[in-house]
Amino acid sequence: MPGVGMRLVWQREAATGDYHYDLLLPSPGGTVSLAFAPDRAIPWPLRGGQRSGEQLVLRVNGTDVLIEQAVSLLDALWDAGLAIRLVNACLVEEAVAAARADPADEELQRAMDAFRRARGLLTTRATQAWMAERGIGHARLEEVVAAEAAVASLRARVTAGRAEDYFAEHRDAFDRLRVVRLRYGDAAEAGSAAARLRDGEEPIVLATEAMLGGLATCRMEGNHREDLVALHGEQAGDARAGAVLGPHRLDDGGSAVTCVLAVEPAALDEITRKVVERRLFDSWLRDRRREAHVEWFWGSTARTDELTAQLKA
Repeated sequence: MPGVGMRLVWQREAATGDYHYDLLLPSPGGTVSLAFAPDRAIPWPLRGGQRSGEQLVLRVNGTDVLIEQAVSLLDALWDAGLAIRLVNACLVEEAVAAARADPADEELQRAMDAFRRARGLLTTRATQAWMAERGIGHARLEEVVAAEAAVASLRARVTAGRAEDYFAEHRDAFDRLRVVRLRYGDAAEAGSAAARLRDGEEPIVLATEAMLGGLATCRMEGNHREDLVALHGEQAGDARAGAVLGPHRLDDGGSAVTCVLAVEPAALDEITRKVVERRLFDSWLRDRRREAHVEWFWGSTARTDELTAQLKA
């Protein structure tokens, strides 16, 4: 109908996966909706319906907690970090399903061995106890391990042949710095300690009573340079042995002072290769998020639009 504005809208029926379409035509005083229902389709009063039990999360002393109540308490859902993990999980599942490649028996066994080692399940008894605590059987455990193996295979395909070039381009970021990390509860104490260390009043290897004032924790670490840059900013970009970084305000309210003991030039060893592959895979996921069509079924439009914008930034 030339000259008549109209809009096509759709809804996916969760029970069957089918799509229902409506054509909306503006009319004086309202809107006309034109729809087509095929034979044996779900009657329109039941579309989108759910059994009441599907809305129930738990019951405590006879009091029900519905899914909408539970989600409303999860303020962390609106944290971009958690949202990114949720979207990433969907994107990975989509890519794994598209590959349609089940891991070979040998690959699955290696994945199972790695899964058990990572959780300290070194005996049959320990593995069975771990499964019993979580209420899963052997078949479900194999499904979990197979899923992890499929993700590892996807990561290998995405990063294949790219680690060497990425490492060469970002070599300095992977220098490994041996440091002493001093954490203080009070910012003034941290600033005073950093000043004494920079002035040479206190050798890094010597802990005096003055240095211990206000100190909460002290530990030695090995960090890639890029990790220290993320914490302390550009002052860590060219830090050498003897450098004192900080103080830097921590998320928990404390302050950190980092003393560099030694710098090991970057090498593409097994540890660094895994870090490089993780960076490449994260970059791949970031590109996929920018192109993804994300639909939220909870929260206000303003809030979900803001969160989606962060996902695609």
